[in-house]
Amino acid sequence: MAPSDYRAGSLAKQEAQSIYAVDPHDSWNRIFYLLFTRSIKLRLTEDFGHQGSLVRIDTMGNPSLPVSSQIFERIESGDRAIDPLYPLGPTGTESVLVNPQFSELEQALRDALAESTPRPPLHRALMQADVWAAYDILSRVRETNSHRERAHEVMGSLQQFILKLALTSEEIAALPRNYSTSQSGQGLPDVFDENSGWMEVEWLPYRLHDYSADHRRAARVFLKPATKSQKFLADVNATLGQRKYPLTDQTGILDGAALVTEDLLIDSHGRAVPSPLTYEVQLRTFVKDGQGKFKETVVTQYELSRKLLLANPSSGGFIRLGADYPAYLPSSGNDYTFASPTLGEKTRDFPILGYLRRRCESCHGPDMTSVFTFMMHDDPRRSPPPVRQLRPADDMHAAYVATEKMKQTNFKSLHLAP
Repeated sequence: MAPSDYRAGSLAKQEAQSIYAVDPHDSWNRIFYLLFTRSIKLRLTEDFGHQGSLVRIDTMGNPSLPVSSQIFERIESGDRAIDPLYPLGPTGTESVLVNPQFSELEQALRDALAESTPRPPLHRALMQADVWAAYDILSRVRETNSHRERAHEVMGSLQQFILKLALTSEEIAALPRNYSTSQSGQGLPDVFDENSGWMEVEWLPYRLHDYSADHRRAARVFLKPATKSQKFLADVNATLGQRKYPLTDQTGILDGAALVTEDLLIDSHGRAVPSPLTYEVQLRTFVKDGQGKFKETVVTQYELSRKLLLANPSSGGFIRLGADYPAYLPSSGNDYTFASPTLGEKTRDFPILGYLRRRCESCHGPDMTSVFTFMMHDDPRRSPPPVRQLRPADDMHAAYVATEKMKQTNFKSLHLAP
């Protein structure tokens, strides 16, 4: 199979896109452009068949990884399941704290705030999730005094916009359940059906994916056991009860694992609440031979495109990414951000672009068989709680994440309660 093009999914030109309205100069399109669209310089792994000279860089799960010495470039649209103001660190936030971007963002926010006619609920939900993320990220700015002052000014405008975008409980409940509407067209498993062979589980409520998103999103864990769900729970809890963890290779007891991440929203009462909108799906299928022995892991990722969902809500709005789709490698085991710079003991280098499979291998091992739900435990001196099955319709994990979010200083600083 020929290598994929490293430019797959990138823009030909860095310019505003028609995401929220046909006119690319619409105020909402300008806000999205300034928060999300940017050019990224990077190195390539051997996945793309690069024939030039190589350098070796240590990165998460890939010690002494050979990558291109030549620096390449992609123009990222940002219309995917990522947070704004990337890459991680000062560079990302600085992108809107220097002119002309600072003045352009402030003007775009003023124009959006001046609109007298409310936009449709789905538009408001997607935009609120993005500007809420920008608010949280800017709240961490600790650079120069001028940057702090500008960050505070932008946060004030974002705060007003978040409040204007708030949806009622009825509007949130009526938003499209885009995972369900995507199932037939995208081949997604029916994880929300308790009779499908899939089950939602929880060992400990704390999850790194939730923490990485500042608790604005909830990462729900669904598993497809190789046995009946009750036997699976009994076997896993018996093993964990003997403190035989972490459980690294779970392919003998599992046929699949899915991480389904949903957006939280801020409602018209100033509360963080779960929403029906699925933001991202990470799916791993553990392929077995005729005797039930593990052969390989098939990995697929689905990312929300705002443009696709708004153009046709019944489509679900997902972009399907296969194992050979371009993906930036993580800089550490708890790095779920986008286009992260490569960090060494004393160095900071360009992001590294490889295949999605390689990104997954960085954390889940060469065969991508590790399921972190059974690898992260609380105080090792105490007996762990039992793994429990959750009822998908109750959305209990998202409710927990929303409660945790409302305890945070950056949420309280929004002063959204009426």
